[in-house]
Amino acid sequence: MSYAPDWILNIVCAKVAERYVLGNLPIEAFANRMSRELLLTYADCTPEKLYSVAENMLFFLAEIEDDNALDHCHSFIYRAVHFDKADRPRRLKGLFLDPLAAVKQQTSSDTVFKSFRAFVFRSRAEGNLSAPVEWNVRNHKELISLANILDIDVSFSDAV
Repeated sequence: MSYAPDWILNIVCAKVAERYVLGNLPIEAFANRMSRELLLTYADCTPEKLYSVAENMLFFLAEIEDDNALDHCHSFIYRAVHFDKADRPRRLKGLFLDPLAAVKQQTSSDTVFKSFRAFVFRSRAEGNLSAPVEWNVRNHKELISLANILDIDVSFSDAV
């Protein structure tokens, strides 16, 4: 089976949460619509997984009474694109490198949520992890297909 790399799941779940906060549709609509496209490549990008992680991210921010949900989600996406787990710059270009290639090991929902939680605590402690406001995944030509999924049109009927 082919699974989404952990950093791709980080990006997608944070984007589901971000679009839900900005939009006027149920969170399930965003998770269902993005999942439909992602399942063509990654077997583990089920709507339930995307929905539950995004919901947990927002519940966590509410629990710690942090009102910067959009900034945290946007910055988490930025960090996932630009840096790996060890905080080294992520390689997106290479002769035989496909940054969106599937991996053989599945990433759990809990792992994605814990990454977000750790990022938020680190961001609050250090204060210098915010992404530039104008930055977008679409700025990286290697990630255009992912950006198309993240920015896909969602309607109320996608919630069903």
